[in-house]
Amino acid sequence: MIYKYLIGFLLLIALKSFSQSSDIKILHKEKAIGENLLTQTEIRATEYLFPDRIHHSHIDTSSGLLTIQLRGLSKNGKRLKTIGKIVLYDINNKKVKWTKKMLYHTSHLQQFNNTLIHTVEKKSFCLNIENGENQWELKNNIYFVDPINNIGLGYKYKNSTGYTNTLEGVDLSNGNVIWQKKLNREYGWNDIFYINDSTLIVVAAGLHAINIKNGTGWDYNTITGEKDYTGTVAANALGVVAGLLTGAFVMSTGHNLVRDVVSNVLIDSTDIYFASKERLARINKSNGIVVWTHPIPNDLASKSSIFMKNSSIYMINKGHAFMGYRHLDFGTPFIAAFDKETGKRKFFSIINTKKDPILGFQIHYDTIYIVFKERISKYSIIDGTQIYKKTYNTEETGELMYFVGNHVYIKSKDSTLTSLPLLDTNKIYVFTNTGKTLVLDNQLEITDRIDYDRLYIYYLSTKDNKFIAKGSETTILDIENREIAKLNATSDATLIGNKLYDIQEKSFLEIDLSEIIENE
Repeated sequence: MIYKYLIGFLLLIALKSFSQSSDIKILHKEKAIGENLLTQTEIRATEYLFPDRIHHSHIDTSSGLLTIQLRGLSKNGKRLKTIGKIVLYDINNKKVKWTKKMLYHTSHLQQFNNTLIHTVEKKSFCLNIENGENQWELKNNIYFVDPINNIGLGYKYKNSTGYTNTLEGVDLSNGNVIWQKKLNREYGWNDIFYINDSTLIVVAAGLHAINIKNGTGWDYNTITGEKDYTGTVAANALGVVAGLLTGAFVMSTGHNLVRDVVSNVLIDSTDIYFASKERLARINKSNGIVVWTHPIPNDLASKSSIFMKNSSIYMINKGHAFMGYRHLDFGTPFIAAFDKETGKRKFFSIINTKKDPILGFQIHYDTIYIVFKERISKYSIIDGTQIYKKTYNTEETGELMYFVGNHVYIKSKDSTLTSLPLLDTNKIYVFTNTGKTLVLDNQLEITDRIDYDRLYIYYLSTKDNKFIAKGSETTILDIENREIAKLNATSDATLIGNKLYDIQEKSFLEIDLSEIIENE
């Protein structure tokens, strides 16, 4: 026992001393990164080369401080290492201010302006931006921060019971708890957003309005998951799903708990529309009063999407949910429509499929196209009846995945970059798992196939410019979609003012675009 305490004590000393260390070297240089097509001149970047792979970064342009999380790969390059470093680098003075060891399997780092929150297992620490030392610690897992009010949100931890359902508002300047509120966390958090300068809506076992300064607000409680689920998880689990919510999200700890049995949230000038496992509801966003609800038949609900068109709220129930990060068949796919003012059902059409969830949908005038793994069905938006369906030989086409969105671009015949779905609005475009996009006519017959390597991703914009990426190359377009610059930058690049920042393996790139764009 004494040996264990001694080892732990020595480890704490090592971690503390490590946080003071600045023994790593960061190389920097100017390099050509692309071409200004208007002037035929080079675009140059400042490259900062770190000693290991960059996992995450955050730059505060006002202070010139760059926070880098280093996390290397295993020798075979197939998995991430569990140990890395936090590096605080001063770009203006070209020097490392401090480094700190990072244990990725038990901790994570979040940054909001100059506030650094380092969460290690059951505790959150606020790090001093100047030296990396702990300014305060709290038994609370802070995972959302309001940077304007400098208040963090997280659940209180008790040694006897673990994380509780007591949500705390924490003053990040000193770690003091300024308010507490009971908020059920058993199904996890699905979303969080502001409805005004001081009020958040948290989507967690319902909807909860929270004044960030004092914790007051209304609650609408409902069921958004299923506890003690005993379905055939092993057979239905489809692996880790990309694109889950990042940022404000709390994973449920129960291994047999199904989560995300909810819809997105719709908001108009006065109300919020939201579907759960139990019902679709319209709630007044200022006081939480329920305007109307419509029950969803038992065991049908799953992950769903709702949207508004004319005087109706439409619901597309997808027939899947999540257990941990695993994707599993759950509920039954259906489409339904409800009167926006009264909640009265206009139609409710069950899609008789089992273990065949809806992968995506697209609205074309008065019809809804729905894509499944092996087929596409066309439904009337007026009464929910199926108009047409087409089944595909997936050995020949590949499995269908989802419809192509307007952010996907392609070079048209005149060599201009154009949104693929807008190239011909009478066509349907569907991604497959074979690296090809199917082009379909209004009878869902295949008229063409497009290789993925011909496609670009529109990932950010300014008032007059679009940034379109293919692989590690970015093309900048003007307001008329003409190419004005090409850069070696990925779709993960971030634009702050007139500077573009990108991570490429061990390099952090700062690209000055002030001669090309105006974004300030």
